[in-house]
Amino acid sequence: MTSETATTSRVRQMPLAVVAILLVAACSEAPLGPLSVTELDTPAGEFSGPSHLAAAADGTVILNWLESTTGEAMALKYTTLAADSETWAEPKTLAESENWFINWADFPSIVPMSDSLWAAHWLVYREDYDGYDIHVAISSDAGQSWGEPFLLNTDGTGAEHGFVTLFPLDGDIAAVWLDGRNMIVDGEFMYESPAGVLLGTSLRYARFDRDGERLTDVSLDELVCDCCQPDIAHTADGPILIYRDRTTDEVRDIVVRRMIDGEWQAVQALPADNWMIEACPINGPAIAADDDDVVAAWFSAVDNQPLVHFARSTDSGASFGAAIEIDASGSFGYVDVELLSNGDAIVSWLRSSGDDLALVTRRVSPAGELMAVETAVDIDLSRPLDFPQMVPAGERLVFVWTDYTSGSNVKTGLGRFGP
Repeated sequence: MTSETATTSRVRQMPLAVVAILLVAACSEAPLGPLSVTELDTPAGEFSGPSHLAAAADGTVILNWLESTTGEAMALKYTTLAADSETWAEPKTLAESENWFINWADFPSIVPMSDSLWAAHWLVYREDYDGYDIHVAISSDAGQSWGEPFLLNTDGTGAEHGFVTLFPLDGDIAAVWLDGRNMIVDGEFMYESPAGVLLGTSLRYARFDRDGERLTDVSLDELVCDCCQPDIAHTADGPILIYRDRTTDEVRDIVVRRMIDGEWQAVQALPADNWMIEACPINGPAIAADDDDVVAAWFSAVDNQPLVHFARSTDSGASFGAAIEIDASGSFGYVDVELLSNGDAIVSWLRSSGDDLALVTRRVSPAGELMAVETAVDIDLSRPLDFPQMVPAGERLVFVWTDYTSGSNVKTGLGRFGP
């Protein structure tokens, strides 16, 4: 399938999320000044989103989104922004359909595995609309053309499968995702087994070669939070995975797992919140790494007290320091975190601002010093319907948000730190 090939099916839910990008200049020799943002001309059309950002090794930023086309069809579109450019390339269409599962919290992605090898995913309803599956496509020419899509999950059950994180692994394509197959018993959806055992969403991992041949497909955790997006970063020792776990007592705290020499290590808990909640908060954690330096951010609301947390590791995630409170009153979470070239970490999240929301950021120095909270974007919306994202690309940084001022539209912006 080329980048212009379309498939047909049926859309059940219109998207609510829209994306935006901030590019942030950082200086390793001087303190960073205030952040300012200037909007860019974005090639996404009206009623576009949800969306995703990724960065290639050469600093190219990849933006993908869903966009309404004719009738009930949706298209998966993407564009790139070169490292030295402020102009988005002409957008391309990877696929088009009327049968995709569209959800503001569970977005498709296009991720570079190398200079030439890219991978993409999106969600497709089963023929009988009994659950939905994850479709993956591979490009060997940096998104110029795409191979035929194949299933990431192969269980064949009428379960929900989604919240995918694609990542490169030693020249191959890897993925982790949330999988509901354990809740299908004898063809029926169940929260408990006939023996009374709690059933829930599992976290799975698969690995493919560049031709799409499946090399590994295993369960990493049999009970995790049902719809909190996991995240991956690459350290000096290998990938590190972060996700919201779940116990049978409904404690949903954040854990990490490292891959060492190709093997996933035991679950390691971050500083515990002991957040007991009998429903998924739809609020996943984020992680970033540079060599041995690893930073994590997450949200919790123990006793209905909202908090955004931050923790840092200096040994590739083998251990983490104490949690630092980034924000409390007014925080909705929906966090992201990245490392800047001067060693600072920057955390983004959504915070209430009067009757609306704001996408805000806060920097944390390597020594744990907190900078001021800065507003990146004001959002004309009373509650979160989007997952802001950040992607570093050399001296640049990417943020995402939803703009509902005139419908739902993908917006982008160029941001820089002043002196």
